[in-house]
Amino acid sequence: MKWFRRFVEAAAVAYPLAILAVAATLRYVGEAWWVSNVGLYLPPLGFALPLPFLAASLYVLRMRRLLWTQSASLVVLLFALMGFVPRWPASAARGSGTLRVLSFNVNSGFGGAEALVDEIDGYAPDIVLLQETGGNEALGRLLRAHYPTVDATDQFILATRFPLSSTLTPDKLPFNGRLRTPRFLRHVLETSLGPIVVYNAHPLSPRVALYGVRGRQGLGHEILSGALFRGDGSALLQDNSGLRSLQVQTLSEAAAKETDPVILAGDTNLPSLSPILHRYLSPFVDGFTQTGWGFGYTFPTNKWLPWMRIDRILANNSLRFVRFEVGHTKTSDHFCVVADLRLRDR
Repeated sequence: MKWFRRFVEAAAVAYPLAILAVAATLRYVGEAWWVSNVGLYLPPLGFALPLPFLAASLYVLRMRRLLWTQSASLVVLLFALMGFVPRWPASAARGSGTLRVLSFNVNSGFGGAEALVDEIDGYAPDIVLLQETGGNEALGRLLRAHYPTVDATDQFILATRFPLSSTLTPDKLPFNGRLRTPRFLRHVLETSLGPIVVYNAHPLSPRVALYGVRGRQGLGHEILSGALFRGDGSALLQDNSGLRSLQVQTLSEAAAKETDPVILAGDTNLPSLSPILHRYLSPFVDGFTQTGWGFGYTFPTNKWLPWMRIDRILANNSLRFVRFEVGHTKTSDHFCVVADLRLRDR
């Protein structure tokens, strides 16, 4: 019995330190190492599995003086790994000086164009930014019945109540001997708050590269065969992250040059701990961390409970967020995100 007590005592102290080390590795190493790159996209709740067993063991063995270690573990889990935002939800009234922006990865419209437009209408946004539309003509046609301005370019759709001054498709980017699309559009809108530059973005998804790491026969086979630890699929994953990083860098540099108020929105494909996210998008204000509450997870919604916050609305310092909301209707494999913004007081 003594050996078990010693084991529980050691595990109770080591567990919060281990979680903290994992969070630090994901945040500061992230995409630079294929193992932590994969870890960015795993459900963080899995790291909580030892917590109830350790807490129960400490209680039963009357080692309650060490229960603080599990309280510390819970804090690290909630805030460092899972990204909990404790801010009280904002409930500012929508007024004449407020713009409502909705961003939505619609998963090629597989949930049905009418259902998607019904969900969008429920929020009554002034500006709608859609990604991964899959050339869905029905979606564009339905939006034109609701909005005087609709622009459908590549995988993106912009629908708005305001006039559109211009749309710019940026030049392709050289990467590994090929020209690749930056996967964002730049719009200039003449809004009730004056000219606003809107970027609709959807950097490259890691999905195919993660499937490559998992292998054709599944993750279990990759672990047992040793292929996972040899990093057989790591080259594809690192190339994937490199291109996504270049796309986000290009987006950030373009938005940073603007002199008018700027809104950046879309499916960033970057979890909250991603170093790429913090390196390039930290100069912009994140609507959820500014006025949201909770975890704000937006993906995946179709088969599992969501565990990643990758859909975002950001702005430069000319604008301030007064409200942020994450959708809840499963018309796509992403939840939509909705934000109310105003001009910042000068």
